[in-house]
Amino acid sequence: MKKRLLEFLCIVIPFVSFGQKLPVVIEKTSFVDTNNRYYHNLYLPVYLYLSFSPEAAPTQISTKDYGNKPNPLAPFYFNKHGKHTINYFTNEADKSQTVDFVVYADGHAPKTEIRFDGGKSFASKDKLYYPNNLAISLTSEDDMSGLGATFVSTNDADFVEYSGILTFAAEGEYKLQYTSADNVGNIEKIHKRVFAIDATAPSTYHNVIGVAEGNVISAKTKIYLTKEDNASGISQTYYQIDKSPWITYTKGLIPLASLEDGDHTLRYFSVDNVQNKEEVGQFSFYLDKTSPIMAADIIGDKFMVEDRVYFSGRTKMKLTAVDNKSGVKEVLYSIDKEPFRKYSDPFYLPNKSGNHTIRYYALDNMANQGVGEDSGLAYDEYLHNSSVVYVDLLGPKLDFAFEGPKFKKGKNIFINKNTKIKLMATDNESGLKKISYSLNDSKEELDYSKPFEITNEGRITLNYYGYDNVNNRNVKKTNFIVDNDGPEVITTFSIASTKEGEEELYPSYTIVYLAATDDFIGNDYISYAVNGGEELPYKGAIKGFEKNKEYIITVKAVDKLGNKTIEEISFKTDKY
Repeated sequence: MKKRLLEFLCIVIPFVSFGQKLPVVIEKTSFVDTNNRYYHNLYLPVYLYLSFSPEAAPTQISTKDYGNKPNPLAPFYFNKHGKHTINYFTNEADKSQTVDFVVYADGHAPKTEIRFDGGKSFASKDKLYYPNNLAISLTSEDDMSGLGATFVSTNDADFVEYSGILTFAAEGEYKLQYTSADNVGNIEKIHKRVFAIDATAPSTYHNVIGVAEGNVISAKTKIYLTKEDNASGISQTYYQIDKSPWITYTKGLIPLASLEDGDHTLRYFSVDNVQNKEEVGQFSFYLDKTSPIMAADIIGDKFMVEDRVYFSGRTKMKLTAVDNKSGVKEVLYSIDKEPFRKYSDPFYLPNKSGNHTIRYYALDNMANQGVGEDSGLAYDEYLHNSSVVYVDLLGPKLDFAFEGPKFKKGKNIFINKNTKIKLMATDNESGLKKISYSLNDSKEELDYSKPFEITNEGRITLNYYGYDNVNNRNVKKTNFIVDNDGPEVITTFSIASTKEGEEELYPSYTIVYLAATDDFIGNDYISYAVNGGEELPYKGAIKGFEKNKEYIITVKAVDKLGNKTIEEISFKTDKY
């Protein structure tokens, strides 16, 4: 009897079920492992062919359609997941020798387990928090054809093939999706895990209520802690005073009654629910349990010269009283023997130059504790202080001077680049602090230290300022013109020249006349020298020239600021 040939034909159908894209298309298919076992996707059709010879064309076994008619192209399907066996014998003569033809119909997708490692997690009402060293690993198993691949997607990005442990360090919320496919295209349902990374430690703050000046507090001062965490929330808060053991803080006031007078340090920190620990904060303070403290502070300008302190009219006095037992009832003050008045806010010193006496004292609350008025001890004057102040309301007196060339023409003053400008100021009260100046429309004040020059020509507006040691300021202004140009030299010959070839010649009896003009301040004098000889003042005419001789006359014209112009006149005399 000829061998029978049994064949299965699998049709491949693509299958994708993800909102995000997978890096490859997952298809239903068949698979043969290394042991030659055949796996068939349970949901794929099966076509059965038989042949009586290896050389003969196989014939498809027909099935019937719904009309109960033969349909040679209709497939059949495996009816369940698992191992399917066809038993047959291999020798027609000996039917005791049989073997199994096995097909594994695989209809189960893999199962993927997720593992979170890296520290303590915390579940709030709506979120699951992890610390910033979170590591996530995925483990997948398949009960038949074997695992094909595992895929992951973070925050709705496209799926990528899982290749190893996933780490999360950046703070924020995450949505992790994962799935696996086996070797015949069964795809696991997508799993979704939503969690958040909390990488930020909490913040804790100390709060001080009651009598406190800077870091000085009283026994009645109240200190409590507030804390905040914007993610997993506060787990514990701890505090420590000086070197005492750390104490868990829940709420309320931190006890101070057992502390002694002196310096102390409060330290504190919080830990959140995923064990992020904040840096230790601290508040250093001085606990004062002694008598009231009375102090006067100056707000504004002040300056000390030897044993005298100067203040400006902008200065205020601030009075401060601290009583660490019964507390301050009120502070009173008096200016120049006026009646005492109640102090509430810093007050201006008298708007009048000269010495002034400020008296002030503090009252405590002993009268409220049973001290009778008839005893004359209705209150306790802690200390009756007097302060002598000198109020300086006037700025420095200002003046200026020109050192060097200067010329006045009507209302205008002219100087040149060689003129130095000297600024002067005096202050007979708090004393001169500085002098400054500005030029023209400049807003910048330049500090003055020594006389200075201005080289730029033109009209200049000089503003100069004097400041005393309590910042009173005076301002003055002056105008002047800077002229650095010498006069214009004018030369005239008494007779015209004649030409001899290319050369211009003047008769020996010619006379040379000189003149000079200046647009601003006028010419002062003219001098000249002939052929390098002695410099002579010009007095009206230059003559007495020899025949057939070359001459160079050097002319110098000087204006009334000393600006000068030097020019040379070159010519040659004729033979007559």
